[in-house]
Amino acid sequence: MNTGSDKLSREVAERFSAAAEHYHSYDVLQQQTAKHLLAQMTPGAHLLDIGAGPGTEFCQFEGVKQVYCLDIADGMLKTLSGHFPTHAPICGDAQHLPIADGVIDSIYSNVALQWCQDLPQAVREANRVLTQGGEFNMSIVTKDSLKQLVGLGLKVNSFIDEQELLACFNHDNWQLELCETLDVTVYFSDLKALLLSIKGVGASIVKQQQSTNQPQVTLRGRKDWQALQLKAELNRAPEGLPLTYNISFIKARKKR
Repeated sequence: MNTGSDKLSREVAERFSAAAEHYHSYDVLQQQTAKHLLAQMTPGAHLLDIGAGPGTEFCQFEGVKQVYCLDIADGMLKTLSGHFPTHAPICGDAQHLPIADGVIDSIYSNVALQWCQDLPQAVREANRVLTQGGEFNMSIVTKDSLKQLVGLGLKVNSFIDEQELLACFNHDNWQLELCETLDVTVYFSDLKALLLSIKGVGASIVKQQQSTNQPQVTLRGRKDWQALQLKAELNRAPEGLPLTYNISFIKARKKR
């Protein structure tokens, strides 16, 4: 019998596979968070990228000898292999890593693990595959993200809060070296481009809708769309229409 978690995993895989070819046209957020995440890393020889998407360049780290790239979406891995032929692609789920115990020196995961139904399980799996002293670097979308969409009455995912996130890293197994949550705002020329930035990276599935007192908007035609555009324009900044994410950055080291 298929569970709700299995269904969500299939939906996420299908959506991200469909987005793979044009992903880099829309991944403005991912590029910003990647810079921050890469700056905090001190990776070892065997690096695992969880939720790798179309791939990340790690050649700036001389100590990295092999990069393993895990993604649930086969389409993303096909794109990745074209860009990074020396990276080793692995199709799989972060909650059930198809990797042996204690063979990975470092883990990198950039705004991917918010799609897990069971984040504590994903963190336990990360601990299992890491060598003792190995580091886990992750960024993740957290609570109160996408406030501009909430203000427009659009459906928004419910994301984990920082305290729940920290609870995933128990003190017996992890030494938490860094945890900070930052507002990351990206800007777009118009509302269509803003919404495409979400759909274009495969992130338009609503895992669990964020509770809000705002009325939900219903788009029944051109007039409703034009009204939504006018409302969105009230948020315009000199850089464009803003979309703000709360991103938590974690650096944790495996104790045992």
